Amino acid sequence: MLFSIIMGLLPKFGTSFLDWLNKKTDADLEKFKTAVGGDVQLNVAELRYKVEVARMAVDMRKDDREHWFTAWMVPVAFAVLFFHVAAVVFDSIPLLGHEVGTWKIAALPAPYNTMQEQIVLTICGVAGISSLKKIFSR
Repeated sequence: MLFSIIMGLLPKFGTSFLDWLNKKTDADLEKFKTAVGGDVQLNVAELRYKVEVARMAVDMRKDDREHWFTAWMVPVAFAVLFFHVAAVVFDSIPLLGHEVGTWKIAALPAPYNTMQEQIVLTICGVAGISSLKKIFSR
């Protein structure tokens, strides 16, 4: 008799336990979907923000290029740097009777003493290579 009662309750217990597991799994799935949906919304918002920041940066660079002061600022800074490097170099060369150091041009302190030469050589090298490319690409 006890065995028949247990055998009668066991399928009901098993069914209710499986129903509970299904509901728990469905609830966990909904939580996961909600979390993923939130992540997607955050990622989309972050991408829109980055696009807007990039667009603003492009607008600022465009405004800088169109303004007369910023359009001439880099070439003037390069020219000053180039002439200073040229003066330092030519003052250190005994050329055509020139005595080394007579111009008394102060060299820049370290690390700027090598930096300006590297900048000038890089820009001249890039300009030289691009002009060679134009000559030979015709």
